Amino acid sequence: MENQDKKRELIIEAALKRFAHFGWNKTTMNEIASDISFSKALLYYYFPDKLSLFAAVMDEVIKQISNEMQEGLKQKESGYDAILFYLDKRQEFVKKHFNLLEFAISTGPELPPSLDQIFKNAKNAEIKTIAGIITQGIAKGEFKTDNPLLTAEILLDALAGMRLNHFAPLRSFYPDPSQFKQILKKEKQLAVIFLNGLKNC
Repeated sequence: MENQDKKRELIIEAALKRFAHFGWNKTTMNEIASDISFSKALLYYYFPDKLSLFAAVMDEVIKQISNEMQEGLKQKESGYDAILFYLDKRQEFVKKHFNLLEFAISTGPELPPSLDQIFKNAKNAEIKTIAGIITQGIAKGEFKTDNPLLTAEILLDALAGMRLNHFAPLRSFYPDPSQFKQILKKEKQLAVIFLNGLKNC
């Protein structure tokens, strides 16, 4: 079992490098198998198709960023600092995995079921993370709200709406690398305005 887990990890690691560098369309299962000297048959034993492998890669990447996020948040003293760190870290993740995320975005609103569940889980984890920050802020006397979970969901919806509004005139819902700085600035401004409304006056 340990050997099987190790092989699966090697496949995911190799696939991540390929998808991250070349994107979905320019990556083949043959190339991934060749990178780690596995037969194609062995690769398909663990992952029946490219989509299932891609989903496993996305799941692993999201878990990694979530762990990094939680570790970094432990060092933040205020709710404001924690939210701004979250936004910095989130954009760092998007920039780092630009090619990886491009395929998921390009599929449109109807994601394949395997990917859809992963992104739903990721969104729920984000809501819980923000709710945790707000809850800690309440305990420290920074914020006041009766429902941290709903408040977190509203903040994330507002941020998503702002991004959507930013790209609507461009007919694109995915940022060009040159626009990351502008997007992050708007996200932080919106977050500060939102958090100011939660101040425990």
